[in-house]
Amino acid sequence: LTVDEALAGGGKGGTINRNYYLYTGQTYWTMSPFYFNGSSAYEFYVDSNGGVDYSHVYNAYGVRPVLSLKSSVMLSGSGTLNDPWKVN
Repeated sequence: LTVDEALAGGGKGGTINRNYYLYTGQTYWTMSPFYFNGSSAYEFYVDSNGGVDYSHVYNAYGVRPVLSLKSSVMLSGSGTLNDPWKVN
């Protein structure tokens, strides 16, 4: 997930936003760098309130895998342990 995708999905910088599909109640990194000064690196993340911000990368946040599928792809299953998603 990039910060652009998080923002396009409904994330907002510096605000609480718990009403979009990327909100999980947990903090996780995006793949988008913010700043590097030669010794310290900063990265964008989605925070536990659904806001988008940046932080020094020493923080132990989670990550979320993302798959981008063509609109013509068909899915089946419910996404549960006993009925996982299947890409057709």
